[in-house]
Amino acid sequence: MEKFSIKEHYEVELEKIWNDREFQNIEFINRGYAMQDEIIKNSILFIGINPSFSGKHLKNESHFYNNNQEGNIYSYFKKFQDISKKTEIPWSHLDLLCLRETNQKNIERINQDQNGKKFFKKQLELSKKIIEKTKPKIIVVSNSFARKLICLDFQIEFDEKLGTNKIINNSALENTPIFFTSMLTGQRALDLGSYERLIWHLKFILKKI
Repeated sequence: MEKFSIKEHYEVELEKIWNDREFQNIEFINRGYAMQDEIIKNSILFIGINPSFSGKHLKNESHFYNNNQEGNIYSYFKKFQDISKKTEIPWSHLDLLCLRETNQKNIERINQDQNGKKFFKKQLELSKKIIEKTKPKIIVVSNSFARKLICLDFQIEFDEKLGTNKIINNSALENTPIFFTSMLTGQRALDLGSYERLIWHLKFILKKI
């Protein structure tokens, strides 16, 4: 199981974004960033939108974190763990943005401002590099706003043979399957039938690629 350290390769670049004078008036930037440290290569990569500002990391400080892949993990990641076990493929998670805020409406509001768009664009460019470096087997995007943002960085088309979308015109990720789903946890999570179909579909595609 090969891992890729985001902190080792991109901490300097992330610090540069956060310390850029142009972005110092961005709402919530004083909280610092939060970024997943290690990504497992060739895994099922679950894409989220941004880290929350809750739990044990309520201090205004930047940090990298790792997910406990086994045992007692944060509830948000339990469905990822379950899918990993049922498909027998390791899982990883990456938020496209690093700004720490729980209310997604606030994130969308920042994106309506031109300076906010530029701030997010810098983070999206970094996330794109990470995804390309880690070469996931399959990408699962379970957030509608994340879908909108990831489609700005990657060309995507529907593959009728696979029954889902795939990335095109990208030398590092050519033909990588990508799923766009509802949230996997929370009040608006997939119903049980849709969740079971997602797992079936992931297994189906893993046999094809």
